[in-house]
Amino acid sequence: MKKVSVAALAELAIAKGGKRMISVPALVSQLRQAAPGCEHTDEELGDLVAMIAISNGCNLSFIRPPDFDMPGEPSAARGP
Repeated sequence: MKKVSVAALAELAIAKGGKRMISVPALVSQLRQAAPGCEHTDEELGDLVAMIAISNGCNLSFIRPPDFDMPGEPSAARGP
């Protein structure tokens, strides 16, 4: 099986979107779904996404929308 780095996945996702706003939490979530065995923390993935996006001239958003759920986290909207 061919290994693909999360950096390559992030590059591909960012390149597909062109010059636009990148939601760092959303892209980190997409990377987690695409590479569930990834050893990096969400913070490390966020840093990676930010560096790649900035080098591609994209704007960044670090704010999670109120209805946004990260995999493995309880939803704030649903309550405890």
